[in-house]
Amino acid sequence: MPDHASPRIAIIGAGMAGLTCAHQLRQQGWSPVIFEKSRGIGGRLATRRTDSGDAYDHGAQFVTARDPAFVDLLETLQRSGAAAAWSPRLPEDAPHPAHTWWIGTSGMSALVRPLAAPLDIRLRATASSLRRHAGRWELRLAEQELVEIFDAVVITAPAPQAGALLANVSSLTDALDSVGIAPCWAAMLAFDAPWDVPFEAARFDAGPIGWIACESSRAGLVGRSDRWLVHAAPHWSTAHLERAPEDILALMRAALAEQTGVVLPPMAFAQAHRWRYAMTTRPLGQPMLADVSARLWVGGDWCLGARVENAFQSGAAMARAIGASL
Repeated sequence: MPDHASPRIAIIGAGMAGLTCAHQLRQQGWSPVIFEKSRGIGGRLATRRTDSGDAYDHGAQFVTARDPAFVDLLETLQRSGAAAAWSPRLPEDAPHPAHTWWIGTSGMSALVRPLAAPLDIRLRATASSLRRHAGRWELRLAEQELVEIFDAVVITAPAPQAGALLANVSSLTDALDSVGIAPCWAAMLAFDAPWDVPFEAARFDAGPIGWIACESSRAGLVGRSDRWLVHAAPHWSTAHLERAPEDILALMRAALAEQTGVVLPPMAFAQAHRWRYAMTTRPLGQPMLADVSARLWVGGDWCLGARVENAFQSGAAMARAIGASL
């Protein structure tokens, strides 16, 4: 077991992969430090709360489970009240989901908060550079001039961001270049009157809009009843990636009315959010990248696919590998 002289481990990113890795390392007796550039944990397991008190799950909409360990985690979260099954009304011609849709009961980040509870997490701490020196890692944060020293580093950022951090530092960047990740524009909308559509969630296979969901159908997500989350399709988001948010909102509202065939009621609230790295389109094909001699591990959902479960699998694989090598 690790002792007081245990190697210092830095984990960059507090999404599902990073928190799973950190949680399992702590169970092994290690004390990793997690650095997260955002003001909250969860990554795309995110909830946006507006000044009026409305909440939107504007990132990952639900999670599914096939891996037995991930099934066990979700069942544990359900028993504790952190997770719930979500069964929104779907269009009549929509296929029945093959797997249960799980959501966080007070927002999607509820799925990772129990993992994070005992951990040392530094929020609003952006890793700006890594340098290998004298057999250890020097980690510099954008928000401060301080350089922290670690014996081992885990990076769970999206592949392009991980590659930028490791440029001229590690040969693992060659493998990262093979990963494809598509963006997604998200629109959070609230109406002054009910929007008369015969479903609470719908997926579209063609057109600018890829997904819509009524936020009031999600357990524990507070706010007015007539609010909706809209995700643009990957190809459309890519084509409009650098457009201004106000332009995106106008285009998405028009596309939403056209694709559903139902006129939108007057708008009470509208906000757009750009997920630059939203969905894996070409995965790495293995659960992680590792340079054991340098004590460096890199992973995330993009290693295996586009599901939150893939992030869990990658984080767990890294924790096992680190435990076996340190």
